[in-house]
Formats: sequence, structure tokens, C-alpha cells
Amino acid sequence: MIDKDVLREHFENNIYGVWRQGEQVSYERLGPDERDASEKKNPFEVVGGELVKLCVSCNGRNSEFIVHVYVPEETKDRYPNGNPFIICMHPLLSAELALSKGYALIVMENGSIASDDIMHKGAFYDLYPYGSKAEEQTGVLMAWAWGTSKILDAVIAGLDKEFGLDADASLVTGVSRWGKATAVCGAFDDRFKMVIPACSGAGGLALFSHVSEGKTYDLGSVGAPSDYTYGKNEPLDCLQSDAERGWFNDRFLQYKKASDIPIDQDGLVDMAMGKDRYYFIVAAYTNEDWVNAPAMWECYKKASEVYKEEGLSDNLVIHFHKEGHAVIDEDMELITGYFDHVYYGKENVENPERLHTTVFAMQQK
Repeated sequence: MIDKDVLREHFENNIYGVWRQGEQVSYERLGPDERDASEKKNPFEVVGGELVKLCVSCNGRNSEFIVHVYVPEETKDRYPNGNPFIICMHPLLSAELALSKGYALIVMENGSIASDDIMHKGAFYDLYPYGSKAEEQTGVLMAWAWGTSKILDAVIAGLDKEFGLDADASLVTGVSRWGKATAVCGAFDDRFKMVIPACSGAGGLALFSHVSEGKTYDLGSVGAPSDYTYGKNEPLDCLQSDAERGWFNDRFLQYKKASDIPIDQDGLVDMAMGKDRYYFIVAAYTNEDWVNAPAMWECYKKASEVYKEEGLSDNLVIHFHKEGHAVIDEDMELITGYFDHVYYGKENVENPERLHTTVFAMQQK
């Protein structure tokens, strides 16, 4: 039996910082984003959809940020109570496929919520300035997670009716550092029906206790090399460097080696466990040495034992694609099929035998 209060205390106090909630949230529709996608300066710049400004206030402070809403074609015959929707921490490669399946997308401009550095700037920190005391510290991963939570607040406050969404059918996803933030979001906001951390790595769902560096796996059955040897995994001191330590609170720096951390990352998955909640882990077999893909499989295995004890084995699944640091079409086919099945009771799960398993289960060479 897990103690979610113990897990929450560990992750808030020692890793990610303080979770914030209870603000007043309102929104304003601004109309279509008419910029040309060719004008994008980088893959994470959000272009298109309808612009919505979220206004958040708390304790006399105010902040705001923009989200982009993409709604699929008419699908009332498929989802009579409104479309399911995915809150995305950045644009998805598989966005068009998700829309074709009837899933709306709400994409946030993550940099406006929290800067990806140690400066602690953005809409979140306008409300909650980062200070020297532990109770004043929330890392960037938690701040991004808070952003998705405020978007969900706005959906519940009326955006669902504005865009024809099913307010209860909420999914959240992100890749890489935003995969880490997705896992944090799933642990701290239990309103999300499905949590989809992708390629999250260290500080996400890669167990600190499992090293794949130098290990060789037979990946021939998935079209990859039969003698794939993993290179360097992201080490703890990289997470604690000036480039990445802003993701966490200051107390995270107390750990000198991975074995010093008393609770491993499967605790994030355990915190998200619930009878009406679902968890879908995404990762890739190859070219994911740095994010330590086998450690995410080990995280799944540990968490799946807890889910099994609670009679919730079908609420936690995992899928590895061959390559790609992203949520690709292959994943989205399974994500939407799985959610349609577990949430709506539809019998259209794509290749269900591909869930719950991976060739990492085979003995390494």
C-alpha cells in the first residue's frame, strides 16, 4: 500500500518545489492565429489555432498567458458529449492525426509560463516569485505543470462549451523536459483523466537507480540492431548544472549521488493512480541513450506492481516506438484507441498486444 502523502511531501520538499492551486482563472477568446507556420523560428513555437488569453489572479497579483486551441471537424456522432482534448506543453508531431481521431488540442506557450532557465521568469513567477525559503520555491517543471492545470481550470470554467469539449475527458502530454513536467502534472492534479509523459528521462520517469549505460540489448524484433549498446545516460550532476537546475527546487542540490535519493521516480506514477485515471508512458528504443529508455521500462515495471495490487493493471500502459524523441503517429494511434476503449468503452484499441510489454523485458546481452 502506497502513502501518497509521503510521496507528495518528498517530491514537493526535495525535488520539484511547492505545488500551487486555488487561483481565480478567467479567459478571453482573441480569434484565429493568422500567422503563417513558415514563420516559426523553432519547432516549439506555437502557430495556428484560435488564440485564448488566460488571466490568473491570486493574493493581489495577476498574470496571463496565451494558449492555442485546435478543434477537429464535426464529430458529434462520435463524441456526443463533446470532444476529448489533449493539453499539450508544446506542438505535437502527431497533431493532425489526433485531430483526425476527434481529439481537440490545447497547446500552451511554455516559455511564457516559466522561462527554461534559472531566472524564474514568466506568468507563474509573476504570481509566486522564487525566494530563498523552501516554501517560496517552485521549480520550472512544476511551474509548467501548473500551466496545464490552469488551462484545465479554464476549460471547466466555460472553454468546454465555447469549443465543444468534454470537460471530463482531459489528457495531458509533453516530450523530454516537458515529459518530466507531464509526469509532475499527473502526480499533482488528479483531475486529468490520462497522463502521457513521453521520453521524459532523468527527473521524469527514468529511475535514478537504473543505469543502462554500457548495456547491450537485442532490439532486432523491432527493426533495430540486435546488439544495441546504450551510451551515456544523463547523470545527476547534469540535472544540477546551471543549464537544468532551474527545473527543480534548491533542496534537490543536496543529493550528491543518485543513491542518496530516498524515493525513486515510480512514485510519480503511483501518485497518479486512481480508478478513473489512466497512465500512458511513451518512449523510444534507439537514440534515447541520454534519457535512459530502459530505466523508464523499469519504472513502469515497479509502478505496475502497485497498480496490480490495487486491481488497476489496465490503467497503466507503456509503448516504445523504434526511434523518435516525440509523440509520433504510431503512439497517437495507440493513445487515442486506448482512451476510447477505457474511457468511452469503445472496442477499437489499436494493437492492444503492444501495450504493457517491450523487448527490454528480454534478457540483455
